[in-house]
Amino acid sequence: MAGKFEFNFDYISPFSYVANAAVQQISERTGAEAEFRPIFLGAVMQATGNRPPGMIPAKAAYMMSDLQRCTSRYGLGFRMNPYFPMVSTRKILRATCGLQDNPSEQRRFIDACFHHMWAAPVPLKPDDEESIRAMCTAEGFDFSRIQELAEDSDSKATLQANTESAIARGAFGAPTFFVGDDMYFGHDRLDYVEEALKAQA
Repeated sequence: MAGKFEFNFDYISPFSYVANAAVQQISERTGAEAEFRPIFLGAVMQATGNRPPGMIPAKAAYMMSDLQRCTSRYGLGFRMNPYFPMVSTRKILRATCGLQDNPSEQRRFIDACFHHMWAAPVPLKPDDEESIRAMCTAEGFDFSRIQELAEDSDSKATLQANTESAIARGAFGAPTFFVGDDMYFGHDRLDYVEEALKAQA
């Protein structure tokens, strides 16, 4: 089995953090290539009238226990990011887009951002330059280069295009996956993604 599937994510989404681990396992198991697509979740939610689960009390209460279960299943560390959900991830999303021509470095940066958002002892505040600098220092990234990519016009255009494309194809949240034209929402739908990849083989 091989093929491709698309992973649309935002670092502000803790379930995208879970999905990042699950996506890696699917790629290893199936040989399918994951295409990583950073999207700005705030714009997706605004366009579709959606709301973060953390802003709905009943969902927020359930989300905490559910995240503990999900991260435990994938062997991930977890602690809540105190800046969630009212913080912008645009800077690190744009930097991620800017690394798209270097897939291995982009993948390493994605892993680092998710880890520092949702597991590292000192939570990443993704709209704060000093917090991003500390993450870069800890993970061996050139902060000045990451900062440059975050402000680059091509990076901004790529993030906007990714976001608009996801909305146009029906996305309303993150993580969202596509196999061809078929959309799957949530890390817990990755078994269907795997089935779709198998059907294409």
